[in-house]
Amino acid sequence: MKLYIELYFDASGMDPMEVIRKVKDIGFEPVLGEYDFLYEYDTPAEYGKIVEELADTLRDTKATFRLITRKE
Repeated sequence: MKLYIELYFDASGMDPMEVIRKVKDIGFEPVLGEYDFLYEYDTPAEYGKIVEELADTLRDTKATFRLITRKE
């Protein structure tokens, strides 16, 4: 299954390139097109773990995100 994210940056928050580096460091891959990043997973437990890790990673950056999941 695939988990896509869209990132939204706040001008008063952390530098966008630093936010991007943090998201890549937890395993998301940049993608071109409609979404910003992709993470592939197999189980609901993996989904829960990566969503928690993403939220923790973005805490205090003032960046927000939107999750999109697909079974492809």
